[in-house]
Amino acid sequence: MRKIMLLAAALVFASVASNCAVVYGSLYTNVTENATIFNRDNSQKDGIGEKSGEACASSILGLIATGDAGIKAAAKKGGIKIVKSIDSNRSNVLGSVYVSECTIAYGD
Repeated sequence: MRKIMLLAAALVFASVASNCAVVYGSLYTNVTENATIFNRDNSQKDGIGEKSGEACASSILGLIATGDAGIKAAAKKGGIKIVKSIDSNRSNVLGSVYVSECTIAYGD
């Protein structure tokens, strides 16, 4: 019984330690965070540009992964020539049953 308790504690510790820098839910996650701000233009209200574009990649069961979540793809989808800021959105359902990673680019 003691070995089972130690193993369970070790698994919990490893799970917490591996997720310290990232907000992550085991059952469900939908988190958006600011990744980078490039040229902050104070002449605009929010300084991130007039346009936005989103590009995503996803995975099912960790077996099949598709998509392009790159900055270039996001800028192209939004018709952006000058990228000023990037956000990142991460979603998952039941750990790795469905995982999605999106890049949102803002600019002009």
